[in-house]
Formats: sequence, C-alpha cells, structure tokens
Amino acid sequence: MNTQNPQPYTQWNLPPCALARLGKGAITDIQYSPDGTRLAVATHIGTWLYDAHTRTELALLKQGLDQSAISLAFSRDGTTLVTGNGDDSTISLWNVHTGQRRATMRLGDDEDEVWAFVISPDGNTLISAGLDGKIRFWDIHAARLQSEIIAHAHPINALALSPDGKTLASGSNDFTIKLWDAHTGRQLSTLTGHTHGVMALAFSPNGMNLVSGSRDKTLCLWGTTTGKQIETFATDIGVVGRLEFSPDRSLLASGSGDNTVRLWNADTGTEQAILKAHKDAIYGISFSPDGKTLASGSGDHTVRFWDPATGAEKAIIDGHIERINSVAFSSDGSLLTSGTDDETLRLWDLSTYTEIQTLSGHEYLIEEVAFSPDGTMLASASQDERIYLWNINAGNETAILDHTDMVTALAFATNGTILASGGEDNIVRLWDIDTGDQLAALTGHTDIVKTVAFSPDGRTLASGSEDKTIRLWNAATGHYLTVLSGHTEAVKAVAFSPDAEILASASSDNTIRFWDMNSCQHIATLTGHTDTVEAVAFSPDGRTLISSGDAEDSTIRLWDPVTRQQRAIIKNYKVRTLAFSPDGRIFASGSSDGTILIWDLATVEATYNSV
Repeated sequence: MNTQNPQPYTQWNLPPCALARLGKGAITDIQYSPDGTRLAVATHIGTWLYDAHTRTELALLKQGLDQSAISLAFSRDGTTLVTGNGDDSTISLWNVHTGQRRATMRLGDDEDEVWAFVISPDGNTLISAGLDGKIRFWDIHAARLQSEIIAHAHPINALALSPDGKTLASGSNDFTIKLWDAHTGRQLSTLTGHTHGVMALAFSPNGMNLVSGSRDKTLCLWGTTTGKQIETFATDIGVVGRLEFSPDRSLLASGSGDNTVRLWNADTGTEQAILKAHKDAIYGISFSPDGKTLASGSGDHTVRFWDPATGAEKAIIDGHIERINSVAFSSDGSLLTSGTDDETLRLWDLSTYTEIQTLSGHEYLIEEVAFSPDGTMLASASQDERIYLWNINAGNETAILDHTDMVTALAFATNGTILASGGEDNIVRLWDIDTGDQLAALTGHTDIVKTVAFSPDGRTLASGSEDKTIRLWNAATGHYLTVLSGHTEAVKAVAFSPDAEILASASSDNTIRFWDMNSCQHIATLTGHTDTVEAVAFSPDGRTLISSGDAEDSTIRLWDPVTRQQRAIIKNYKVRTLAFSPDGRIFASGSSDGTILIWDLATVEATYNSV
C-alpha cells in the first residue's frame, strides 16, 4: 500500500463530482493487524486503515457510495482484512497492502448483515454470523461458502473460537450461548442464564472456560466441558458489548455501554482498572500484539489508546462523526458548519477541507444550524430545548434561548436581526438577536414544527409541520397570513426561490410541491423520490432545485424549477440535509453515515444526467 498518497484523506475514494469528504463516519468496530503495524477502524462509510504508531490515515477501504462496515477481522498472516458490510449483505476480502478488494462473498438474503467473524487458527476458514441467526463457514482463499447451519432463532451478536480451534461459541439475542464442534458444525451444548441478549464472548487461555457479556449488564464465566455457569463476576457495568484477552492472557478487557473499558485479572476475575475518557458506549476493543497498548473505539467517535499496565491514556484518533442533521454555508462561502447527533457544531474551512473548530454546549443532538447573514454569528437548535447563539470569531456562546420542548427548526431573517425557531411544542417563535428576547409566539400548527424559512425579500416567514401543512406569516409583525394544504404526510423542509415567487416544500409523502407566493396556490408536484424527502434547496440563481431522501430513498435529485423536470440523480446516498454555497457552484450534503460531501454542481449535472 502506498503510504505516501499525495491526496489528503478528505479526497480518497470519492464518488464522481464530489470535491471532498468532511468527516470519517461513525465507528462500529476496531482491530489491530497481527503484526501490530496497522489499526483497522470500521465505520459507516467503510474501513479506515491507520498507522498504529503514528495514527495517520493510510487508506479508506470502500466500494460504492453507500457501504458501511459493521464488523472486521484480519487474516492470521495479516495480508487480508475481512469486513462485514451493512448495506448490501456481503463480506469483503481486502488486500491490506494494496487497499484493493480481492473478493466479495454474498449472503443468501439481501436483508442479512454480518455482525461477527472468527478465523480458524490455520487461516483457511472464515466463520461468520449475524442477523439471520445462521453460522456460515467460508473458504477464505477461494472466497466460497462451504457450509451453513441454522444456529439460533434470533440474531447472533458474537462468535468466539477456542485457542485450539476445535470449539466455536455463538451468543444470540435469544439469551443463550451455544457451543459447536468447529469442524463438523455439530452442536455440543447450550448455555443458559443470561436474561438478555448475549453481545460478547471470549475463551480463556486454556479453552476450558468461556466469558460472556450481555445486555443484562453482567459478565459470566462458564465451564466449556460442563456447560455450567461458574460465576457472575460483574454486575451493573452497562451493556457489555466487547471482550478480548491480552496476548499473554493475563488480562481480560471489556467494553460496555457505561462508556468505560475495564481490565480484569484473567485468573481471579477481579477488576484491576476502569479506563474512563470516552463519552459514549464502547463499540470495539483490541490489544496490540505485544500487549503494551489497548485500543478502544466508541460512539463518541474517537479511538483511544491506553497503557494496560498503568491505565493511562496514550493517544487519541478523532475526526469520526455521528449522523449529520444540518449543514449551512457562511455568507462569503469560506466556511461550512454542521450540526450532528454528537451534540457538537463543527466549523470547516472550505479552502482546505479541514475542521477548524468544534463548538460544545448542547446536551442533546443538534437538529438545525444557521449562519447569520453577515457571517459573524451562528445559531444552533437542539433537542435539549435550547438555541445557542455563537460568536464565530471568539468561538463562544453569546446567548441561550429557551424553548419549552425540543427545537427542530431555525432560520435567520434576511436583515439578520430576527431569528425564527420551531419545535415539538408546535409553536413558531421569533427572537430579537441583539437582546435575546422573544418577540412573538406564533400558534396555529397542531403538530411538531419541522422547518422554517424567511423569504429573500424579508416579507414572509414560512413554517412546515408534521400536521401536513405550511403556514405563512408576516415576517415583520408575526401575523398569520394563510395555510397551504395538500401534502398527505408531514412537511419536512421548505425553501423559497431567490425571487421569492415560489415556495418549495418537501414531505414524507415522497413529493415536492411548488406554491405560487402571489396567489398562495399549489402549482406543481415533483415526483420521483420513493420515500420521505428530507431536504430541498434552491441555487442562488434560481435555476436549480436540489432535493434529497434518507432511508429507503437514498438519492439526491436535481430539478429544473421552470420545466419541473428532473435533470440528474445521485443514487445510494442517504442525505438528511442540503445547502448551496453563496455562489451556487457547489453544494453540500450531510448524511446519516456521519460525513458531508462537497459536490461540484456543473459536473454533477453532466455526469448524473437523468436523460
């Protein structure tokens, strides 16, 4: 693998017409290579390979636009990385040195997912399990399925192979652990005792005992020959999702839902250390081959490196981000901000595609972000029932505006003096930016307000709601003007055309509607999306409308607002939010996979043409 890639990692494995990728995707698993030189980090966009010593990015193993990696394992010789892909029911085999995918093994059902892997000691057999409750045995060299067994009636979360490779253990959501002859697939015994799904398994060094972690927040020790529970040596430590013995088998590491990594004496079962620094559940743990470092990956989007002997934190990898809910460009187009599920706002320099600042303060996920028209202020709305106003230059909050429920919508007036917000209290509120005072509370919606937008001429405020309607208000006085009805499901987003003549609305009814702002009448319906339309945005020149769908739709679509025809479509990308740059040359899409893609509009239209 060429470790001297001249491109920055923000430009690796991009889809056609994308200029950069901001963020690395949310973490799902981690694993050291057998020689300890690399660390693989599975994410919602693929698998990153890092230099384990310098913690620099080496490669992004990714095939296709929307393919997550949810589990991984290195071959015994370290030349192959196996990943379980969450979006297309496949297992991929990657050449670690070249970064190229050498083979794909497909499961029988498109809805299957691989959640656990083990590789036989001789390196010839890959054993996988997951959503469908089956255990599959694969020839890793020929990339061919050898056999499969129906092991559990519920999903299998964990697999473990005894040190001699003779016994296989599987842990399931059916609360049981089953032991199997790893060569014949014959069931040996069923271990019962957990009161919730079994999430993690690890054999003791001599193979005589098995440790299990469960959603019932316990660690249990079992005798593999007797099938009996020996001891429950931990309780109330959070959902135990990961277990791994140190290379010398003296320590057992556990990662759990209480945000901690714990180290246990493998002989006595006594707790030796609690490693605290993560701010979310632990999704992966891995010892370096020499046992001197323990790596942990978390839902807080960091990988942390620990000294197992002292419990001290040695280093950190960051840049992995949770679901993107909102993006916005600064007025001069130099900055992009994003609001995410991890309760932070991030500021990105678009000349270098680097993160320059993280703003923290919210106590729950951020639903919406907006720049003030002059670019000096940033507003963020959160499910913590608060709006934060931030000074961009100082990087600190200047005011906190309190709602009575979760805040889900936000927009600055064109003059920058008023902020509109909406939320789960069904109310649209107007705020004075200078004083932080509430100017008005606009009532009329009968369900959650999902979106607000001011017209470019500053005269009208539009609000869209889960009550399936759009309401128009006088932006200066807050007086109710009229209601626009026609959508048959929730209104998710609204956007005015630059000349303020047309309002576009996106809905969970899979459509986009155009409304004439002079007559306040419905004038067109754009169809094509196959699921909820999450976002719409007009280009600054008014010649293009972009829309996006998350979930089952997973497309970005470009429309001609005059002919109402679709001009281009980008498939297989789950997009929750869209924004045009002020000059209209690029647009940003924020995804549930924890990344933002920056697209070149002209080349998108030429490359993804619908005609």
